Amino acid sequence: MSVDELDKIIAVKRMDLEECEHELNSRYYPSVVRIAMMNYIINLQEQLEEYENNPINL
Repeated sequence: MSVDELDKIIAVKRMDLEECEHELNSRYYPSVVRIAMMNYIINLQEQLEEYENNPINL
């Protein structure tokens, strides 16, 4: 995977994270859905932090 492809994936994850956080805070969802969304948000945050702390240099 090239650096450009990886950067595009990271950019999409950042946008997805922002959108999920906004949706979670602005709309009502049943608790099961909220838990799933929070889990997804946490996973995205961890992936982004890992990439920022250990960028891949090809």
